[in-house]
Amino acid sequence: MYWIRIVLLSPIAAIYWLITSIRNWGYDQKILKSTSFEIPIISVGNLAVGGTGKTPMVEYLINQLSKKYTIAVLSRGYGRKTSGFLWVEKNQPPSQVGDEPLQIKCNYDQISMAVCENRVIGVQRIVKEKPKTSLIILDDAFQHRKIQPKVSLLLSTYAKPYFKDWLLPAGNLREGRYGANRADAIIMTKCPENFKPISPKSKPVFYAKSNYVNPNLDTPVFGFSGLANNNIFKKHLAKSYRLTGFIGFKDHHVYTQKQLDSLVKKANGATLICTQKDWVKIKDLKINHTIEKVNMSHQIIESDKFDNWLVQQIES
Repeated sequence: MYWIRIVLLSPIAAIYWLITSIRNWGYDQKILKSTSFEIPIISVGNLAVGGTGKTPMVEYLINQLSKKYTIAVLSRGYGRKTSGFLWVEKNQPPSQVGDEPLQIKCNYDQISMAVCENRVIGVQRIVKEKPKTSLIILDDAFQHRKIQPKVSLLLSTYAKPYFKDWLLPAGNLREGRYGANRADAIIMTKCPENFKPISPKSKPVFYAKSNYVNPNLDTPVFGFSGLANNNIFKKHLAKSYRLTGFIGFKDHHVYTQKQLDSLVKKANGATLICTQKDWVKIKDLKINHTIEKVNMSHQIIESDKFDNWLVQQIES
């Protein structure tokens, strides 16, 4: 079935490849403008559509670099019902700023968090309105070539690496595999316990495992999430708790009060449990049931090596 899908959809993928290739060629040949800034910018992104752990990577960078730099994070704010430039505050609803930017701001209130679909305007606003900022992190910006970052980090899951994937709609890639050449480093995420390094590349390759912070629960749990890959979270819950049921929603799902009430009913007395990304979208709803959240972060293998390399790139 997998190969049948690739064969059937390959003509459409070929058209998609042509469009993205022409666009990238335009930037490579400087026909299309790419803006650079004096302030160092780190771009975090991927070739595939979602599910590589960009938000946990942004949070890792905040953790590791906030002692040395005054950080601002800029995101498109996917899923928000607003447009233009907005500063993100903890008390805002996700419909205004997006679920992932809100999660980052709730976890790191000390940093400046902004959303803007035009990243050039977004960086200009940050530099003007927060002049003490000394480092900007762009979330999900690998394909946003209107900005030339100082450091570009490409994320790819270990289980389904970009070099074994196919272009949309036959696969999950937003652009051809050769796009990885623009990255300064590749980070393989969600690595299993006993993983084998991939074949040597022409650039640094780092590895990251998923680190879950679980609430201490003795009761049965009923899980739900709206992620690019809900099955990974479901498996984690099944391994960590007495899981009585699970419902997965599409990525960036917007929960309604009716859906939350339905989840409570389906839980049938079990404790509801979700990711923090889901929690920020239900915390302002009327909750008459115990709901716990699991936090997920990246654990970089040989983190000192990665951190030192990253600072060298920023300071070079």
